[in-house]
Amino acid sequence: MVRAIRILGIVGMLSVFTLVMGGATPANAQDLAPGDIVRLVERDIHIPAHPGPGDPSVHLRFISGSNAAILAVDDQTGWIEVRGTPLEGDLDTGWIVGKYIDQKLSEGGVTGDELDWCPPKGSADPHPSGRLRIATWNAGNLHAEDGQPVFTGDDPSVERFAEDYERMRCYVRLFDPDILAVQEVDGQEALERIVDTDVYEVHVSNRPQGTLNGRQNTGFAYKRGLDVTPRADFEDLDTAGNNRLRYGARIDVDHNGETLKLMSVHLKTGCWEEGISSSACTKFQAQIPVLEEWVDEAALDSEPFIVLGDFNRRFNVPGDPVWADLDDEEPANADLTTITHNMPISCRDNKFTEFIDHIVFDRRAVEWVDPSSFRHITFRQQDEDAWDKISDHCPVTVEMWIP
Repeated sequence: MVRAIRILGIVGMLSVFTLVMGGATPANAQDLAPGDIVRLVERDIHIPAHPGPGDPSVHLRFISGSNAAILAVDDQTGWIEVRGTPLEGDLDTGWIVGKYIDQKLSEGGVTGDELDWCPPKGSADPHPSGRLRIATWNAGNLHAEDGQPVFTGDDPSVERFAEDYERMRCYVRLFDPDILAVQEVDGQEALERIVDTDVYEVHVSNRPQGTLNGRQNTGFAYKRGLDVTPRADFEDLDTAGNNRLRYGARIDVDHNGETLKLMSVHLKTGCWEEGISSSACTKFQAQIPVLEEWVDEAALDSEPFIVLGDFNRRFNVPGDPVWADLDDEEPANADLTTITHNMPISCRDNKFTEFIDHIVFDRRAVEWVDPSSFRHITFRQQDEDAWDKISDHCPVTVEMWIP
């Protein structure tokens, strides 16, 4: 609960900013859209939340005066589904009536002439054909608040504002993943700003925050119609044991009678290929046997698995010893395939000629992959001035067909 309060408390600073700038407005159901961030009213007995629109039972209460994210608005009743901080436990969801919303703090709807290309919102249900579109995207130090960089100093991270978050959401709509692994998000609210929250559920690593590293986390967004079970983080990737290296976020997906294990990873940066000698390489190299042990154990289980994310390693360079360690076929299902192998780079100005973001399948899962569906999602030339505010990484996506 402390972590949840901290996350939403940080967003609370946005109210001061928007009031000063004239951006905060009284809210009603007609003005709200999924993705909006709102502040709840101050109330002695806190805010009653209900299991569904119009349901008289109260299953939890949100802390009065706290901030919440809009998930859905019921047009018939005007009731509003929000995710916020309850009196007990971690972030939770419930339906409230409009009178309990004090102000809208930031927009979640896609607007603006520069975004007139934005695709329509996708479906919350997986494709009826059985297709499962898998993607990974390093979102580039994604903060939850307008105008707030993840880190400052001589070379600060990017500051994003409402239209920047909306533009990122448009790109997610463009490639329409069923499951999106993410990296460098500072929490659940940050991720919810770039996906349609009535289409996607989100799950972010619970690594303790408070440092720069604690705000660069792994996670997933997945369509609400999928059967997904979040799993405990793979904390062993933090080989130093001090929360300074990123955990692996994990989910299980049941689809068409099969269970897939997925893990989103973000390994230590700075050791992209053989021949580099640095403290970063020492930390990176310490993570590899830990990851290999997880791969080997998963290969012995009955469920196929996928590891995807920012590996910070050019696996496709011939003879890369790190890839050789991971892809050793011992046990047999540890015969791995990275879908980026022999695929063209198509990201921004193509400054980098090798992938470090990969989707890695085990021997069983790769049988369902359609290699021809691979895409490296670049950004529009018209958005060149905003490229850095989108991300310095481009999404990698591929489709699976599970019969």
